[in-house]
Amino acid sequence: PGGPRGGGRGQEAPPLYDKTSEVKSLSAKKFPGADAKHTWLIKFYAPWCGHCQKLKSTWEKMPTAMKGVAKVGAVNCEEEGN
Repeated sequence: PGGPRGGGRGQEAPPLYDKTSEVKSLSAKKFPGADAKHTWLIKFYAPWCGHCQKLKSTWEKMPTAMKGVAKVGAVNCEEEGN
């Protein structure tokens, strides 16, 4: 319990997007619903995944590129409840 699930590599990996990132960290408890005021682009990722890590730099540019069009968020699928 509490360890990586799915394709995890056996160790805890830090989230790809922290509080300093413009990408909003989302979770099962904090997720835009059908009544959201904005359009969202949401990335579902596992922090240990090489493909997800490679996409990070591109995804970090999205909030600026999509300003006024859509909000940008990410869900760490390895966290409990996601």
